[in-house]
Amino acid sequence: MTPRPLVGLTFTFALGIILAANLNFNLELWVFFLGAGILIIIALAGYFLAWRDNRRVIFLLFLILGFIYTRLSLTEINPDFLAYAGHWVTIRGVVSQEADVRADRIYYYLDARQITLGPQKQNIKGKVLVRVPVPAPVYGYGDLLTVHGVLIQPEEPGNPGQFNYRAYLARKNINTVLMVNDPKNVKQLGKEKSNPFMYAVLTVKEKLVKVNQKTLPLDQAALVNGIVFGTQGQIERETWDLFSQTGIVHILSVSGLHVGLVVAGILALLKILRLSPIYTAPVTTVILLFYALLCGLGPAVTRATFMALLFLWAYHLNRAYDWPTTLVVTAFISLLWRPLSLYDLGFQLSFAATWGILYLGPLLNQFLNRFSAWPKGLRDTAWITTEPLGLSRREIFLAIRDTIWVTIAAQLGTLPLIIWYYNLFQPVSLLANIVAAPLTGLILALGTSASFLGLISLPLAGLINASTSFVIELFTGLVSFLRLIPGGIIYMATLPWYLVLAWYPFLFWGVNILSHKRKEEIKEKRKAILKVKNKKIIYLAGFIFILVILGGTLISAKNKDKELTVHFIDVGQGDSILIQTPQGKNMLLDTGGWREEFMRGEGAGNKVVVPYLRRLGIRKIDVLVLTHPDEDHVGGAKAVLENLPVKLMVISPIGLEPNKEATKLVPPEYIQLLNQAIQKKIPLKVAKAGAFLPLDPALTIKILNPPLPPLKGTRSDSNNASVVISLSYGKQRFLFTGDCDVEGQKWLLEHKRPYLRAQVLKVPHHGSRYFEADFLKAVNPKIAVISVGARNNFGHPDQATLDLLARRKIIIYRTDLDGAIILNTDGTNIWLKTGRLKKDAA
Repeated sequence: MTPRPLVGLTFTFALGIILAANLNFNLELWVFFLGAGILIIIALAGYFLAWRDNRRVIFLLFLILGFIYTRLSLTEINPDFLAYAGHWVTIRGVVSQEADVRADRIYYYLDARQITLGPQKQNIKGKVLVRVPVPAPVYGYGDLLTVHGVLIQPEEPGNPGQFNYRAYLARKNINTVLMVNDPKNVKQLGKEKSNPFMYAVLTVKEKLVKVNQKTLPLDQAALVNGIVFGTQGQIERETWDLFSQTGIVHILSVSGLHVGLVVAGILALLKILRLSPIYTAPVTTVILLFYALLCGLGPAVTRATFMALLFLWAYHLNRAYDWPTTLVVTAFISLLWRPLSLYDLGFQLSFAATWGILYLGPLLNQFLNRFSAWPKGLRDTAWITTEPLGLSRREIFLAIRDTIWVTIAAQLGTLPLIIWYYNLFQPVSLLANIVAAPLTGLILALGTSASFLGLISLPLAGLINASTSFVIELFTGLVSFLRLIPGGIIYMATLPWYLVLAWYPFLFWGVNILSHKRKEEIKEKRKAILKVKNKKIIYLAGFIFILVILGGTLISAKNKDKELTVHFIDVGQGDSILIQTPQGKNMLLDTGGWREEFMRGEGAGNKVVVPYLRRLGIRKIDVLVLTHPDEDHVGGAKAVLENLPVKLMVISPIGLEPNKEATKLVPPEYIQLLNQAIQKKIPLKVAKAGAFLPLDPALTIKILNPPLPPLKGTRSDSNNASVVISLSYGKQRFLFTGDCDVEGQKWLLEHKRPYLRAQVLKVPHHGSRYFEADFLKAVNPKIAVISVGARNNFGHPDQATLDLLARRKIIIYRTDLDGAIILNTDGTNIWLKTGRLKKDAA
């Protein structure tokens, strides 16, 4: 077997990155520099003295180098910005890359020069992300701006497995976001062309993108610019979801497919022009590097470009091309450039897919050659009457077959990562990629031609893009049809991390065992292992590894039939509670909701609640309870209804009376939401005090509030009509109170006191001051949960409420401090864990 030391060294370097990112060593960086210097001297001495174990020193050196590079990268984040977090400030700086334009906002990456807080000015260096609402002017690379807004530090994720936006920005050397509330607070002072070449490239890209925007409908222009240039910001959410669910989202960010098509196009053009082969590699290199710069040098395009150039030059110089070495060299250079890109999803998927295609592909191709040979009778059939683009029927058949094995290989390479990040298994992606490959090439060719010709003649670009528009309609129509195939898209629970890691050794050894070409190598490896003196240790280590994998799998899949799990999901300022019963039923109490989520259709529902349910592998909701019509409780319900089947919906009676006074209590979007449920033929049940919900025979679920008719003339009729539920399982009882205010609590004390006692209380109305001491005394909980947002304008939770709970020595958990609060009970004991490390309640 060919020795490839760079493979091991690159993995060791990556391990150093992981250690630096996750462990906090109380040592100055110079200590690690000193250690690296000593190891370099030892390694050089070992090389000249031919030490047998010198490789161990080199591996340790690369481990420390990975650690040092990462720590140096982290020092580029300026902690001085955090002193201004939470304040209105003015920042002067230069736009460091092209603007990220979205449908409702614009993001700028700003190299800050000066920050102003009140009368105080301070020179400062570092990167800040600026968010500006639209409509607003779009500024470009090199523009010198002053921006006024509130500076915030993104919160740590509160829910298990949730996207860590703070860590994502840290990988870009950013620790704060400047939130601008008015586009007028952004002013241009001038331009700074610190990098004239990059300025020229981005100026050209801006003009090319605008050509498509002027000659195509905006939604299609966004899709074409995404496919051609990797500009994703303006792609509609529905289109993004369509491509994600069908496994072809990779075509929206320039990757290996695009680079391969570009190289093929360049080579074909040079062949038509009859350019001497001597110039093929240099010309292709220049064009390909320019294209990579246009696309932003993301992980996927960087990897694909570098590998393509290495292959091209190896062929040009008549040198051997070893793809494993090329792949790890590409990864190593990428990590040297940006160490923390190791954690980027694009980096992981790009290299995993490429490894799958190159390593698993030959075996899959061999398999398909054996079982799907060119059909004999196909030569005589007339299923294709023409030969488009000069391709014979056999060549088309082979192209389809190649697309199949490439897709399967890429899927196998990325399967655990897709399930880990997206909770998706996509059998339909095989068909979707067969459709996508040729149509993407056609869109890429048409879109690129139209973009460049549009710089000369916009009508000519419009003529070409008329064909592009037709191809896009065909493409999206076919993919939409494929999404409807039953079983084509399967949502799965998040895999345990050890299964993700174990997948790749499994594939590696599986190919080694199945590949006929490597039988002799396997025999040699076995002989070498048998010669090792400490072979017992190797066998024991392998045995322990298998036991860990199997044991971990059994533990993760253990039978929870006798457990009740209650999740208080961190949705910010709002409520959403998931109840998983011992018999596997799912009840969702409220869906959270962010400001203007009713109007925008995006927020807590599609960004927090639905992903949370997906990560748990939940595919249906047996009962959806909407406690009352406030947006912070039901704003996310639309997303839940659109993504998950709901068997029963329980709603508050407030606002349902057919009179004008009642309709004032509910927003019109809430009525639209109920109509949406009716259209989906979801049964609606109006909550009534005293009713039971027969969800699981092991549980007693009783509705305690509201009465019918609901209370009227109170401080907040809507809040006091909240659905209040008592849930009992064995010796444990939970009380869920919605936003029930003082009048509602008094009514419960008067009419439902025997049912109020509970071990766990969801504190009413996010811990507001409208909290009756007698009500708390009647409940007498051991644990109080407050669902509240870290940034809210209501003063929640109120200090008086916190003091009242503390005086009764009740353990307080808050979603703003603790993140999600997850309780498991077998009916006797309760186990609790939180999404964040426990913090002291303020």
